[in-house]
Amino acid sequence: MVLISLLMDYQKILDAIFDLNSDIRYAGLLDETGSMIAGGMRHGIDSIVDQPSEELYLTHTALRKSMRERFDDTMGHARFVYVEREKLSLLTFYLDKKMLLVTLEPNTDSHTVVDIAEDILDILNSNTVTKK
Repeated sequence: MVLISLLMDYQKILDAIFDLNSDIRYAGLLDETGSMIAGGMRHGIDSIVDQPSEELYLTHTALRKSMRERFDDTMGHARFVYVEREKLSLLTFYLDKKMLLVTLEPNTDSHTVVDIAEDILDILNSNTVTKK
């Protein structure tokens, strides 16, 4: 029952993220290994990668998190990582033992992406459920 309650709380957070901007394609909460806990593609949008490639990317995301944590003592914790690619933009947020991955349409202005990132940080900071 606790798991169902947590998943419902996660879904509320993800729904709030999708509501921020129609250019958000994907929002997923990942565990420390990169496995999806909750989330996925916005309804009506297809992924640009196949399932095996997505799983590999999510695993690499977890590995990059652990590599970045090596510098937390000297540089502080990473708030988020922003990557622009030709076919989409990615925001990765590092939570305690989880990560939030958000992808956006490639034509989204970088200033808008950073504004969305700040809004997502506000959502995450107001929801303690993502920190567990």
